[in-house]
Order: sequence, then C-alpha cells, then structure tokens
Amino acid sequence: MHYYKNMLNIGQMYKGEKLYHYTTSDALINIVTNKEFWITKWNYLNDVDELRVAEEVCDAILREESIDLEIIKAIRKKTNKIIREDLSFFILSFSCDKDSQLLWSNYSDLDGLNLEIDFDKFEKKLNHIIKWHGLVSYHFESQKECMRRTFHDELINVEDFGKIKSLNDINKLTGKESEMLITHISVICALYSMFFKREYFKGENEYRFVFSSEKKDRINFRSRNGLITPYIKKKVEDLDFITKITIGPTNKIDITTNGIRELLHHNEREIEVTKSEIPLRF
Repeated sequence: MHYYKNMLNIGQMYKGEKLYHYTTSDALINIVTNKEFWITKWNYLNDVDELRVAEEVCDAILREESIDLEIIKAIRKKTNKIIREDLSFFILSFSCDKDSQLLWSNYSDLDGLNLEIDFDKFEKKLNHIIKWHGLVSYHFESQKECMRRTFHDELINVEDFGKIKSLNDINKLTGKESEMLITHISVICALYSMFFKREYFKGENEYRFVFSSEKKDRINFRSRNGLITPYIKKKVEDLDFITKITIGPTNKIDITTNGIRELLHHNEREIEVTKSEIPLRF
C-alpha cells in the first residue's frame, strides 16, 4: 500500500515552537547515553477503544452522504483488517504542555522528567524517517472535518475511482473501481486512527510523530504495566534539539538535579535543568 505525507489533514507545529516529552529517569539515561529513542508500536499506546474513533468518524460521514449500508460495512471490515494486519507504524508521543499535572501523574508517576524539544530541530533531524507528525484531534466535529476534507482531496474527480463528483456517487461504482475506492477509504480511516482520540483525553494536548519500521529495524519487546509491548529504536546523531530538562514535582529535587547534571557532564551535554512549578500536595 502507498502512503504519503500529504494524505492527512492534521494540525502541525512551526519553527520556534516547543514540544515536551514526559518520561522516566531510565529513559533519559538511555536517550543521553545512547542517543536513541524507544518508539512504541502505535496500537499499543492506549486503550483499544482509541482505534474505534476514526471508524466512528468515517461511519458518520458516510451516513451523512447517504452511502449504502453494505458499502459502509465493507469499509469498516477492510479498515479493521488494515489495522490488524497491514499497518506497521510506531509512535513517539509529546505534549504541547510544558508543565502538566495530568501528564506528570499519568506518564511519569510525579517523579519523572520532561524534555523540552525544539520542534524544528527535531523534525529536521528525523525528517527522512518520519511518515507523519501532527496534533492529535479530540473533538468529533473537527475530526469529521479533517477526514471529510481528505476524502474530497483523495477521491473526487480521480480516474481510478470513476471520476466521481461527490461522495454520494460512491453508490454508483461497481467492480474494480468500487473495490479500489473502498480500500482507499479504509486506508485513510486507518491512518487517522493514529491521530484521533476521545474528547476526554484532550488534557494530554498530544503531538505525535509516526515512524514506519524499516527492514533494518529490529522489533524489540518490553514490559509496561504488565503488558508486553513491541517497540523500535531510532538513533539520532546528536541531542541539540533538547533545550531543557524539567524535573517533576518530587520531594527529591536536590539529589535528582545532581544526578541529571552528573549524567549530562559524563556524556558531555550542556542542557538546562529546572524544576516543575506545580506545588506538591503531599
């Protein structure tokens, strides 16, 4: 299957903006020492319900366009097959929030860290292996608008799909044209699954980088919260995109700061180390 970067309508950051990677001290040691990120397979990041969001968005659009129910069922079946069998993508998650109590507690158990990332430097450093990157969308109507725009851009007046003039014309297609269009809609839906989440997750304010696994990438496994999770390792030449390290709202601020600075000094890195401004409540 062919996937290309302009296929998705998702919000993106610009030069000069910052992203924040909430993580653990063990992960920081690996990043600084080995200059690599561990990137999790996309369908292991959150609850399986997340994978249904784009499917529901797609269903809603097609029903609004009065697409035949049998076609909708065929698209849903094909989408699920693509998600289960065909997509081998890995996601590195960031947030746009530099000091979030929700993320400190969810992802780093309050004792963690976050890395402030210069978006432009990071994107340029890894651009050759990034498939997509962008803001996660949490609002159902916004998700519909994004996907509907992609449907229009990808399907309308295209030779392979019978040069249909509207989405409703899908009902008129038969044979190979119908099969190809169903597959293409299913691919679009599956890809949006990586950037659509329920509205009650909007506090994460998440930004995702999507990588594909290459032949040279070894699939590794680790245990996270009792689950076996596949991931790949991606090396970077240097860490100049990390502009600051913030320590979570922990009681162990002095010894934590000293440990981070010792780690940076040993690996010849000069990065500002600061503390979360969120007050401890225990």
